[in-house]
Amino acid sequence: MIKNIIFDLDGVLFDGCDFHTRTFIEAVRIVQPDISITEEYHAQYLDSLSTKEKLKRMGFSEDISNRIYYIKQDITSKNIQHYISPDKKVKDICDRLITLGYKLFCVSNSIRSTVERCLEGMGVIELFTGIISNQDTTEAKPSAEPYLTLYRMYALDPKECMIIEDSPHGIESATKSGGHVLPVKDCNDVTMERIMSGLSEIKRSNHI
Repeated sequence: MIKNIIFDLDGVLFDGCDFHTRTFIEAVRIVQPDISITEEYHAQYLDSLSTKEKLKRMGFSEDISNRIYYIKQDITSKNIQHYISPDKKVKDICDRLITLGYKLFCVSNSIRSTVERCLEGMGVIELFTGIISNQDTTEAKPSAEPYLTLYRMYALDPKECMIIEDSPHGIESATKSGGHVLPVKDCNDVTMERIMSGLSEIKRSNHI
């Protein structure tokens, strides 16, 4: 029986993927102006990874990586509020799920302040029982650690969790954690009908 609904943030609740792509590229250009990263390159090789994992895959030194990382976080902090507004659709979904008796959680590769600012700006932060950010784990998605950390911190049974993810790395992380995964294409694909259909499918498969 599913008792908990776990949401990824970017691409599921908050349509911030393009914003994070642009801020990462801007931060790299500030520190390493001779390196050109296109949005196409980012989409193919870096999309949905944490900032630290992106920098690691690009082979930057620790010093350069740290400079890019902190500049990226600074740009995000100063500008993300312009991309967030109260989201009636998300709030209605969260309200209805809580009314049905589900607990809500958010697990993201973003830092905690970004996750909290997004959920607060959308008007739903008080509806979430718990949040896991990349500052709560030593490994980010696609590792299973973010979800395993959530299970451990809130004493959750993975078999009682449905995880909503959009990206290949997020889906991999959720699947390896042992939870039930509902893959979605993007924020537009996250609807009450889609969620209820996913819950029904899990229920049917558990009876087979």
